[in-house]
Amino acid sequence: MTPTSVRDIRNLSLLGQSGSGKTTLLERLLLAAGAIGAPGSVEKGDTVSDYDPQEKAFGHSLNASLAHLEWASHWVNVLDTPGLPDFLGRALATLPAVETAVVVINAAAGVETVTRKVMDAAADKCRMIVINRIDAPGVDFAALLDRLKAAFGKECLPINLPTAGGERVIDCFFAPDYDATPAFSSVREAHDQIVDQVVEVDEDLMALYLEQGEFLQP
Repeated sequence: MTPTSVRDIRNLSLLGQSGSGKTTLLERLLLAAGAIGAPGSVEKGDTVSDYDPQEKAFGHSLNASLAHLEWASHWVNVLDTPGLPDFLGRALATLPAVETAVVVINAAAGVETVTRKVMDAAADKCRMIVINRIDAPGVDFAALLDRLKAAFGKECLPINLPTAGGERVIDCFFAPDYDATPAFSSVREAHDQIVDQVVEVDEDLMALYLEQGEFLQP
C-alpha cells in the first residue's frame, strides 16, 4: 500500500541497551508483516537494518536505520538504533521523527544504563517497553516487573504475560485468555490493573467502565 494520508502512518523507534535484541525484533516484525520471506540473523550479518559492512563485521548496530512494514491498514516506519553507550546520541536523534519510543529490554539483564537514558529522553513520547529474550533461563519476571515500576513508575503494567519458559506470551488486554497460565501473576489480575489505571485518567472511559464493567472493550 501507499499511504494516502498522514493518519495512516505510524513512526516508531526501537531503543535500548546493546544486546537487548532490537535488530532481531525488527526482523521478526518484518517477517510477521510479510515484508521479508525469512528473518535475518545478526550473527550471519544478513539483517535488514544492519547493512553497513562495519555493522556486519562487529555484530551490532552503529547507525540508526529505517525499515517499514504494513500492518492493519497502516504504513509503519520503524527506526532501528544502536545500543552501545558510545553511540547513544545517534539513537536519541531519532526521537523528533517518531511518535512512539519502543524501549527494548533484555529480560536477563533488566534495567541497564542505556535503558534509563532513553526512557528519560523519550518522556514526552508515547513509550512502550518490550521485554525481549524471555526464554532466557532463570528470569524472575515478577522481580523484573517490580524493578521496572521502581525505575519508571507504577504505569509499567504488562499487556502480555509470558508462559513458563518464555515460549509464548498471553494477551491480557485486547482478547484476554483468562484460562491461560502465565509464568507469574494472572491474566485476570493483569487485565484489571490495566483497566483500572486507564479509567483513572480518562473521565469518558470511567463513565463507560461504570456502565459496562468488565465487559468494557479496548
